[in-house]
Formats: sequence, structure tokens, C-alpha cells
Amino acid sequence: MLGWLHTLSLRNKLVLTILVCLVLPSVVSMNVSTLLTRDAVRSQVTESSQEALKTVKQFVTEQTRNMVYVMNFVQFDEELQPAIRELGRADGSTAQGDVLLYKQTISKRLSTVINSLGHLNVTVLLPNKQYVASYTTFSYDPTQYFRKSWFHELDQVSGYNVKWVGVEPNYDRDSAKPYMLVAAKPLRTNAVTYGYVIVSLEMDPIQQVFEQYKAIEAMALIDRQGRILADKDYSTVGTTFPYFDRLPTDDQASFLKMGGEEYILLRSAITPEWQLVSLSPYKKAAEKIESFRQTDFFIQLLFLIVFAVVVLYMVRALTKPIARLVQTVVRIESGQLSERSNISGGDEVGRLGYVFDRMIDRIETMLAENRHEQEQKRKAELAMLQAQINPHFLFNVLNSIRLKMMMKGDEDNAELIGSLASLLRMTINRNNEFIALHEEIGINEHYIRLLNSRHGDRVALHVEAASDTLLLEVPRFILQPLIENAYIHGLKSKSGEIAIASRLCEDGRLQVEVRDSGVGISPERLQELRARMETAAYQLKEDRPSPSLSGIGIHNVIERLRLIYGGSFDYDIDSVPDGGARIVLRFPGKAGKAVNDVYSHDRR
Repeated sequence: MLGWLHTLSLRNKLVLTILVCLVLPSVVSMNVSTLLTRDAVRSQVTESSQEALKTVKQFVTEQTRNMVYVMNFVQFDEELQPAIRELGRADGSTAQGDVLLYKQTISKRLSTVINSLGHLNVTVLLPNKQYVASYTTFSYDPTQYFRKSWFHELDQVSGYNVKWVGVEPNYDRDSAKPYMLVAAKPLRTNAVTYGYVIVSLEMDPIQQVFEQYKAIEAMALIDRQGRILADKDYSTVGTTFPYFDRLPTDDQASFLKMGGEEYILLRSAITPEWQLVSLSPYKKAAEKIESFRQTDFFIQLLFLIVFAVVVLYMVRALTKPIARLVQTVVRIESGQLSERSNISGGDEVGRLGYVFDRMIDRIETMLAENRHEQEQKRKAELAMLQAQINPHFLFNVLNSIRLKMMMKGDEDNAELIGSLASLLRMTINRNNEFIALHEEIGINEHYIRLLNSRHGDRVALHVEAASDTLLLEVPRFILQPLIENAYIHGLKSKSGEIAIASRLCEDGRLQVEVRDSGVGISPERLQELRARMETAAYQLKEDRPSPSLSGIGIHNVIERLRLIYGGSFDYDIDSVPDGGARIVLRFPGKAGKAVNDVYSHDRR
């Protein structure tokens, strides 16, 4: 070997030396660089994938922001609100021309926003089944949204938040793109829902962005359960992302091996319900870096061969390419590689999704219907009691008898007849469901006077009504059943005291209290009574309707107040054995007509 070297010419020795000095360091440098820069390359490849995901995230986030912007525009635009509310109140008696005018106003206002954003469809849906849509409704009826399984969840969305639904069928069923991304929110004012806005996004722009990265990355939009919402391969939409359980935390990276090849897995949140994920082969992502390193080796080898032929020229020529090569490597190491890897694609990809076919539970509508039925039932019960006799005829006869008694000087019996006539007058007066509190108290004074005339035992009625409550209007016949209950069950139809008190609470509501000096209620019975009062349909044995005026019952009084005032009404029932019972009602009062006297003394 050494003898063969001695036989070579100096030129060949020089060339061989140059080749060895250049090739050997190059081979060693390539292997050492591969070993030492493996982690750096791994980090660089990860950053490149994260940059790609970040670029796509910015675009997808902008699309979702457009959806939220349109929903907020519908909810807060001052020109839209009057038309939406009027359309929501439209019924069979509303002129068709007015309905069309409301819809045209809403549609024209929506078009000013949608046209500037593009790829969006908007549906304004109202509880009375009226709607306005920015798309043709010949092949799709927007009221079908009421039957979607997710629709009832809209009422549970708090504040101005958005329900990110997912994918829904395209309104145009003949389209090659059968699905859209959908988000919705309730339209509320003062915690009352008066409509819904549903915005759907065509997925063409998102899938086109995914298509741009298909050569190096696989990207998808998934929901919180891992179902794919959008993908460049629309056949996977609706299926579960296969590596959902191995996804890293938000904006982090993880590595997994499949079929002997390593992949980079990333994810980033778009909305509270939607996430963007990407899966890219590590080898393919690092391919350009490895290619440049191999190119570096072959360039050096090429210059080595040229230098062997023309040493002087190679030295001169080698300086410039090496400098140029160093600049290229520096640019690659500075992170500019991803900025040069954009790939344009013009293919359009359809969308697939998961179809929801469950019916919506119309709980709110059923509750409203039930409240209406209960209110009609209470009115029917009251009307039935009032219709048991001919009240007008009886009232006129009683007044005639009272007049004759007064003419004969029988003042006591005439006063009783007058009390009965006053009680009857309140019974036959059906014009107003509400009367002033002082009138309601006056009726019960007449009622106590009649009770005392029938029985030997005397019942004393004490009125402790605050002067600022006497003008407030209350529902008719809310005190008489409580007075009768106190007399029958508290005083056991014996002598005793019954008190009516009223005052204004700190929250502005009227508090009316009825208490007696009777036997009271045992703790067990009181607990049972409180528990059963919370149910909507029950009737205690001692409160069953009777032919008398008190047949409405205590539970009917409470149910009437619940129907009228809803959550603004509450009550208390307290008692001590042998210490009497107390029923307290609290509900909003409204101003009534003037009163001439103030109840500040006892009435008997």
C-alpha cells in the first residue's frame, strides 16, 4: 500500500491528499453532525409543524369569530331588534303584510353583514315558529331546528355565550357539499329568551387551507368528544379522531410511532368546544433539512473533484460557493424553512358530518300550557261557586229585606243582612280579579260578623294593616279561605282571636299575615303540610271543597298566587302547639284606588 503511494506522482499525491483531507472530514462531519444535531433538528421540525398549525388556526379562528360577530349583530343591532320582537309576537290575528314587512326588514339588515363576510348562512328562529333565513327554504324548513336534540340545550346557555353545535346537513340537499359547521345562541333580554340565532359556515375555506398542507401534515377540526368536524378527506367527518386519547395539552407537541415511523401530534383550541389537531410524519417534515445536509456533502465532494483537476481554480471557486452555502444553512437554522414551504392547491373537497335526528323536548312549552290550564281551572272553580245560586236576584232581595228591617227599627239584623249583602256583592262582581287590600279586609269583617251571628261563641277579628298597604291591590278571595281555616281548624269553631296584619317588605313586596289564637299544629303535621304544599296538585282531606264559600281551600289560594306571581311569591306556615298558627303571604302589590278610612283599630 505504501509502495503504491510512492509510485504516485506528486500531482496525484496532492490530489489524493486533497480528496482524503476533504472527503474524510466531510464523512466524519456528516455523521457527527447527525448525532449532535438530532435534538436540534427534532426541535426545528416541531417548531415548523407548530408554525403551520398556528397559520391554519389563525384562519379558522377568524371564521369562528365571523360566526360570533353575526350572532352578536343579530342580538344587539338596534335596527333589527324591533322587527324581531314584533315578528316574535305575530299570531293568527297579525296581518300578513305586517309579517312580510318584519321579515323583509330583518333580511335586508342581515344581508349587509353576511355579504361582507361570505360563506355564512343565518337563521333567526322565534318561539312562535316564525323565522327569517338568509338562504332558500324551498328544500329545508328552518322550524326543523325545534326537533334537533341539541336545540333544548340553547336555553341552558348562560349569558351571551355561544352553543358550538358541530356539523349539520346543508340546507341545499342537492349540493355536493352536504354539511356545514353550525353554532347557535339564544336571544335574551332581562333573562327572558325571545328567539334564537343559528349561524352555519360553509367548510370550503377551511378544507382548502387543510389541502394546502396535505403534503406534509394531516389536519382536522374536532370537538371535545374527539369527533371529526372538518377534514380534507370528508369521508372521515363524524368519526372519532384515532389518536384522541394521545393528544398533548393545548399548544404542545407529542411524538408517537405507527408502523415503525415517528409522527408529530399537535393540538390547539379554537373555541371552548372545537380543537384543531395536526399529524405530520417526522421523517417527511425533516426531509428538507436532511436533503440540504446531503447536498452539502455532495457539493463538497463536487468541489473536491474540481479541485483535483484544477487546484488553483478550485480554491478560488470553492470560497464563493461555501460562503453561499453557509448563508443558506444559517437561513434554514433561523427558522425560515417553514416560510418557504407553502403549497397551493385548488381542489374542492366536500364535507361529511354526523346527522342528529332526535326530537326536541318541548319542556318549556309544556310547562306554559300546564300553567295556562291550571289558571283556567282556578277560574272555573270560582265561577262554579259563584253560579250555584242566582247571585243578582239574591243580592236584590237581601237589600229589600234589610231596608224593611231598618224601617221597623231592627238595626242588628239589618246590619247582618247588610254584611251578607256586601259579601254577596263581592261574590257576584266578576269584573276585576284584583281589589284593594282594604276592601278584601272589609269583606272578611262581614264574614266574621256572619259567623258570630250563627254561633254563640264570639270571634274577635284584629286588623293590623299598615296605612301604606291599604291601597295596594291583591287578588280577590285570598284572605277568606285562610280566615275560615283558622276558625274551623285553629279555633275549632269556638271563640277566640283572629288577626290580619300587613306591611311592606324591604324588597318592596306586600306581606299579608293571618294568625289565630287556636290549638296550633303539631310539628309532625306542620312538616307534612309544608312538604305537600310544595306539590302542584294535591288536596288535604280537611281542605276538600265544600258547598260553602271556603271551598276554594288554602292550597287553591297558594296555587292562585303562584300562577299570578310565579317566583315573586313565597309563603310561610308557622305554628306552636296550643299557641296558634300563622300563615304569611308575600307577593308584589300594585297601586289601587283611594280609601277613606285606615284600619288601625280592632274590628269585631
